[in-house]
Amino acid sequence: MKIEWAPLNVPFHRRMETLAAAAWMILILFGELIALFFYLFLLIRGNIYIQTLCVIYFIFLYYDRGAGENGGRGQGSKWVRNWTWWRYYRNYFPVHLVKTADLPADRNYLFAAFPHGLLSSAAFTNFNTDTTKWAELFPGVRSKLVTLGFHFYIPIFRELLLSWGMVSVSAKSLHNLLTWPNEKNHPRNSDGNTSTACVIVVGGAQEALNTRPNNYQLVLKKRKGFVKMALRTGTSLVPVMSFGELDLFDQPPNPPGSLLRRYQEFVKRVTGIAPAKFIGRGFFQYSYGMIPRRKELFTVVGAPIEVPKIDEPKTEDIEKYHEEFCKALTELFNTHKIKYIKDHENVQLIIE
Repeated sequence: MKIEWAPLNVPFHRRMETLAAAAWMILILFGELIALFFYLFLLIRGNIYIQTLCVIYFIFLYYDRGAGENGGRGQGSKWVRNWTWWRYYRNYFPVHLVKTADLPADRNYLFAAFPHGLLSSAAFTNFNTDTTKWAELFPGVRSKLVTLGFHFYIPIFRELLLSWGMVSVSAKSLHNLLTWPNEKNHPRNSDGNTSTACVIVVGGAQEALNTRPNNYQLVLKKRKGFVKMALRTGTSLVPVMSFGELDLFDQPPNPPGSLLRRYQEFVKRVTGIAPAKFIGRGFFQYSYGMIPRRKELFTVVGAPIEVPKIDEPKTEDIEKYHEEFCKALTELFNTHKIKYIKDHENVQLIIE
């Protein structure tokens, strides 16, 4: 394979952006293992004072074990969400947040975001950091990106997730978020916001296995739990599409039924994590590596879809609003792909 080398005279700020992207990949791929081993090392090999602190922290973990399902820590830490490092990361691609409709802050919203891509870089930047003008575009609305619940049991690493404002994707957690009160003086709204936008990357690990440039093959047809939750809480559904997410990495061919795909799906069933064999770039060359490629990302937030509150929605209710959501998502994609996909005539949205 011919290697495309990076030029030597790259500006310092671009080197820092590449370093930020690499650090983020290490954090997401290996951060939990590093945090767990670091905590165990301090607990076992530290002096009596450090071991005492580790025991106290373990007691705190037990006491705080429900944080991921009880709303987390509001909008998270403004300090963490505004780290300069995230600005380098945003500028690496760069990442843009595109508003298409107002979101009144007197109600809550359920964002259903697509595509997952390999690691949801656009969703992370737009909803976990304050670097893309979320507060200016959607005043009074806090963003809460959700993830698998087991992440909130990993010592140290969980504190970072909670500082970003993240919570668990469990049904209990979602119901809790979507029924948060919207009164300004309510204790839960001490961060100054009165509305919550709960963000689910619906396709999850299964959709990550489809990651390759311009392959907008979404895992959505059978995923209706988010619609049921929206109906149970009377929460507006908001379609979200991130253009460019699929251009960050490539994968070897892994069609359904292939040996590689069977292995990936087996690991996903056992662990909940999709072991994608991804191809990115390196520090000094653009041909292969674990760093995402430098491609511009545009996250387009669609107009809210109003749904009624039905305590026990019937199958036909769920089917009706799921179909309405799919139509709105397809329309959002077809409207904006002209702006954000170069070869848009040959790129179609596929809902599986």
